[in-house]
Amino acid sequence: MPQTINLNAEPPADLDEDGKTLFKKLANFGQTHVLKYWNELSAEKKALLKVDIESVDLEQLNRWFLRTQDSPAVRSHRQLKPVPDELVADSTSLEPTEEMLSWEKRGFELISDNKLAVLLMAGGQGTRLGSSNPKGMFPLELLSGATLFELQAKRILKVQELASAQFDKPACVIVWYIMTSDGTHEGTESFFKENNYFGIKEENIVFFRQNEIPCLLADGKMVLIDKHKISRSPDGNGGLYSSMVTTGVLDDMIKRDIKYIHIYGVDNVLVKVGDPRFLGFCDTKQVEVGAKCVVKKEPTEKVGLICMNDKQYEVMEYSEITPEARESRRPDGALVFNAGNIVNHLYTIDFMKKACQKEDTLKHHVAHKKLPYVNDAGEVVKPSEENGIKLEKFVFDVFRLASSLAVVQVSREAEFSPLKNASAAKKDCKETCCADLYSLHRKYLLAAGAVFEDENGKELDPKDLNASHKCELSPAITYHGEGLEQLVKDNKRMKFPILL
Repeated sequence: MPQTINLNAEPPADLDEDGKTLFKKLANFGQTHVLKYWNELSAEKKALLKVDIESVDLEQLNRWFLRTQDSPAVRSHRQLKPVPDELVADSTSLEPTEEMLSWEKRGFELISDNKLAVLLMAGGQGTRLGSSNPKGMFPLELLSGATLFELQAKRILKVQELASAQFDKPACVIVWYIMTSDGTHEGTESFFKENNYFGIKEENIVFFRQNEIPCLLADGKMVLIDKHKISRSPDGNGGLYSSMVTTGVLDDMIKRDIKYIHIYGVDNVLVKVGDPRFLGFCDTKQVEVGAKCVVKKEPTEKVGLICMNDKQYEVMEYSEITPEARESRRPDGALVFNAGNIVNHLYTIDFMKKACQKEDTLKHHVAHKKLPYVNDAGEVVKPSEENGIKLEKFVFDVFRLASSLAVVQVSREAEFSPLKNASAAKKDCKETCCADLYSLHRKYLLAAGAVFEDENGKELDPKDLNASHKCELSPAITYHGEGLEQLVKDNKRMKFPILL
């Protein structure tokens, strides 16, 4: 780690006993600088810093940092291969094929037996959206006023209802595990409580916090955010696995006899939470890991790609792939590497156990950041340039541990519209999310036989519809377009805005 390591360093004589004990522990890893202000601290703040230091596994942090120093070069074209075609299924059609319906039936059967849990990664705040609240609470300004959290909750309820009805079983349960961060935990829990958990039984929603780890300078030294406090940050969504162990979530899944876990991020307004087709496909294929993807259209699109590297499954970042590989095309003109990752995965419980056991063997990614720090005068400084790093892991880093994996291609129009930016970006913002949801729901109604008309009763050509033709269907009415025929039969001609 830092080059100042001195295993035989003697603590300064002016340190008290606690200070000397901590000094000896820190000296083994070159981190004694965090005691720089020890003698200036009150007894209360000394106690806080002591707890802070003792909560850090210094040997583990040292190991993590050293791994990051061996950065891989850009992967060559020869090392990478796309996921074999036989492990890729097409689920892009809005009108389900017989095969898709067979997957769905199997998925509903598993759901009716309480074998599916869903796991939401909700650690992000809406900072880029201009909000300090958890992103799942951000007001999308849909016709219904629903937030991302509410839409997802209602989709879970609908899937439970459909599974119970199809297999004539008592009300089934999809347990909803929600990973928060220190910045979102209290706000998320309060929001759910205020909204009566959106109709889901409280015991079937499990909140747990993502771990935070120390921020580091480029040489591996921990950063002080205050004289008595180490700077920390969430360890990326790949910290999911260690958090599941420390909070007892993995044990809870095992106790509930869950067989599959659907993992997804909070920001996708179109996410099909607990998707029975995805579940049934993975069960039919008998794979450890399933991953949804969208087809990458252009070589320059900056999206991670699901592929194989030396017989291991991986998600490769845009910057890790050579221009030659990015540009490579198939005989039909499609890109060779075109499985764009949308962070929507399904694991067996056995693979989840494996991931939790072996996650520590995987290398962190390095994010260069502007880290506030305490200077020599004891003042907190906010740097104008990058001065340190945050160690992060991604949830899909564990793919390389999988012995079997299959991919489901889905359409962006039906399943992927993320909320990432403020409105000014005009991309991946609340306006595009609403427009994409309205467009999908119009298609559902059209497929069921609806006719749209203007305020004068003149029929509208579907090709002329746009974001101003607002149409929102509650998940309580339909999960993915099913069951609308009777509703349309009773009210075939519809005027905008439509809220059902």
